Amino acid sequence: MSPFYKKVLTMWFKMHPWVFPAILGGIGLFYLVFNIGAILTSRKLQKEGQDHHVSGIPFLGGIHILIAGLISPIKWLALLCVLDYTIWSFLYAVFFVGIFKKDKDTEKK
Repeated sequence: MSPFYKKVLTMWFKMHPWVFPAILGGIGLFYLVFNIGAILTSRKLQKEGQDHHVSGIPFLGGIHILIAGLISPIKWLALLCVLDYTIWSFLYAVFFVGIFKKDKDTEKK
């Protein structure tokens, strides 16, 4: 690529600060929709009796949206990364799964 085109692209990205964040945010939104579709497909297959699990890529959509929000002119858009369900399911699995289980040894005594 010639230096002129590099200069034009650099100037264009400086003049339009929303271009790169919009591209990253769109990719992140695509990953979020893809992960939700994978969950619904997995549930549908399991209801049909198949022992098949379709998994998405955890945290990928949320990370893309986080980075897009942090490099955008409006920084609070980075909070949209909490739309990724894997963040909430990870927190639930780490903090709340063991709380609701009772020990059978304490009930017997």
